[in-house]
Amino acid sequence: MKKIDKNRLRAFYMLLAYVFLLCLSVFLLKLKTEDKKIVFGSTFMTMNNPYFNVLNENIRDTIEANGDILITRDPAQSQERQNAQIMDMLNEGIDFLFVNAVDRSGIESALLECKKRGVPIILIDTDVDNRIGVISAIQSDNYEAGVLLAQDLIRKKPEGAKILIVENLIALSMIQRRQGFIDTIKDNQKYEIVEEIDGVSEIETVNHAVIDYIENNDKDFDVIFGLNDPTAIGAVAALRETSEKKVLIYGVDGSPDAKELIRQGLFTATVAQHPIYMGKEAAKAAYDYLNGKEIESDISINVDLINAGNLTRFDISKWQ
Repeated sequence: MKKIDKNRLRAFYMLLAYVFLLCLSVFLLKLKTEDKKIVFGSTFMTMNNPYFNVLNENIRDTIEANGDILITRDPAQSQERQNAQIMDMLNEGIDFLFVNAVDRSGIESALLECKKRGVPIILIDTDVDNRIGVISAIQSDNYEAGVLLAQDLIRKKPEGAKILIVENLIALSMIQRRQGFIDTIKDNQKYEIVEEIDGVSEIETVNHAVIDYIENNDKDFDVIFGLNDPTAIGAVAALRETSEKKVLIYGVDGSPDAKELIRQGLFTATVAQHPIYMGKEAAKAAYDYLNGKEIESDISINVDLINAGNLTRFDISKWQ
């Protein structure tokens, strides 16, 4: 019987252990890769608008249901701050970004940095001037929102109207709503836009802007078109403080607050966006893209007019 060489046996066992450890390392690395959470980022022009909170929470619900992570930042209407926050999220290692830009052109440098780092972008609710690195834009039909409100105004005031527009035109969604409204009334000289003022699309700032306008201008108006619901609600509050005259108030969002004011007779009409559906569609599109599926470059979501005549069709206390 041959004598076993102990050195060779030791070498064999060491090789066997090495192979085992190598296989184990490969297995653990594969397991870690498979279990790696996808980190998403989201940024909206302001979280001081309940519409954006609802939209973001419905994105979050889908992401967290998949075991992944959503980081959200609030630039509070500052494009400079939004760009800095996007850089922070990139440095934190996000894999994907949802963007609602404060300023349609001012966002460009941040989009370019996302593209350089290979982070795909979905635009939410509003477009940008230059879609650098953007794989899809999911938006309400903002032009149609303006059309629907102008048509409602024409039905309610066929004799004509003097209109004050309270706006925030650094967002393309606002520009599109305004354009739809103006295009619908422009050929009828009975409808006059007496002034357009900037309200920054938040209740408090609009309240001050409208009060200031009323106190320092003698131009008469009987309609206020706010380009979103917080704008229109801010105008309602300003009128209640400064004037008793009857003014038709129009907004866009379909928020519970706007619907309640319609019920009270203080608000004429709003156009409902669908932030619940939009949020779910945005998250679905992101996962489809990450899974190699083809997605549409533009996804348009229909809007609905809400006024006193059809209010009972909608749940006043909830978003659509």
